[in-house]
Amino acid sequence: MRYEIENNKIMLYDADTFTPEGALASGQVFRFGQTEKGTWWVISGGNRAEIEEITPKNYIISTTNPNFFVKYFDFDTNYDIILSRLNEHEILRSALKYSRGVRLLRQPLDEVIINFIVSANNNIPRIRNSVNKIAEKFGKKMPWGYSFPTLKDLSNATIEDFQEFGCGYRSGYLVDTIKILNETDFLERVQKMDTKQARRELLTLKGVGPKVADCILLFGMNRFDVFPVDTWIYKVYREEFSGKATNREQIADFFVNLFGMDSGYCQQYLFYYKRKHITLR
Repeated sequence: MRYEIENNKIMLYDADTFTPEGALASGQVFRFGQTEKGTWWVISGGNRAEIEEITPKNYIISTTNPNFFVKYFDFDTNYDIILSRLNEHEILRSALKYSRGVRLLRQPLDEVIINFIVSANNNIPRIRNSVNKIAEKFGKKMPWGYSFPTLKDLSNATIEDFQEFGCGYRSGYLVDTIKILNETDFLERVQKMDTKQARRELLTLKGVGPKVADCILLFGMNRFDVFPVDTWIYKVYREEFSGKATNREQIADFFVNLFGMDSGYCQQYLFYYKRKHITLR
């Protein structure tokens, strides 16, 4: 795979390890979709991209900030190497083949924290609705819609605001966490920590449990030695790996011990595959 930047476009060629659906519909983000003509779009911070497949595996990504999306889609990482390593595990091979277009997105950390507090014990339509309402109320109006608000933009958001957006009991957690992120050096400190330390620190934020902490580490900090365990990964563990543990932290440890520094990639490939109701064997 290779890319070129031309004005406000990223020209992506021979994209064997990228598809818009694989990158965007794999549980990492909530502000994305398809236009009436079938092209995919995604919003992160104050940036929007629209992805059009010109011919098989060749895309034009239109955006006013191409450098942001080169990093966002991790186009400078060679996923063939990662897939080759994981392909040594026979049980993964069908999942890797099916999920080949999945990529680990490199997202703004503060945005990931807010989004995944909203996501806790929630369903995708409600999460998307809440996140979009947060943007519409506190984000900046752009030609294409609303940006995701900065922490400063959210500094005056109230519990009542978040309740109005459908965040429910998470509303107080969001207000408390936004206050901490605005008034301390939390984000700067946590990014300097090793994964175990960072995880412990994230768990001090209200609304951040073990699974949300692992999602923040993986999607917001690109720590690949974590393995978020949700309902789909629990099914993978029980049905495909014949696991007996019921504690989700123990399940996460099982996978991290098995896949090491490739755990985060493996989690996404397995999640995307299993959610299609396909067994590995």
